[in-house]
Amino acid sequence: METIEQYKNVNAIINKDLVMIIAKTHSCTTCKSIHNILENNLEHYDKIEKYNIYIDDIDLFRGEHLIFSVPTILIFSKGKELLRESRYFNYNKIDRLIEMFEI
Repeated sequence: METIEQYKNVNAIINKDLVMIIAKTHSCTTCKSIHNILENNLEHYDKIEKYNIYIDDIDLFRGEHLIFSVPTILIFSKGKELLRESRYFNYNKIDRLIEMFEI
């Protein structure tokens, strides 16, 4: 999973076909475990690109995308937000959404 290091790269990334961004902080221990779970659960999906973004490094992303708690998962397709999950995740919902694009 790549990490977005600069805000200027965000628009190019979210305008791709299917992208998941995990917004987190460096000090969040829950974020690390969620990251590992998602890596394991989503490794068989080829169509979705996965990125991390540390909102304590890129504060502008937090404001633009209204991130109030971490971890927050955002799924975009061609610039449109399809899914937002914060803190408590419905992994089945995430899987179903990705599977719709895999067909």
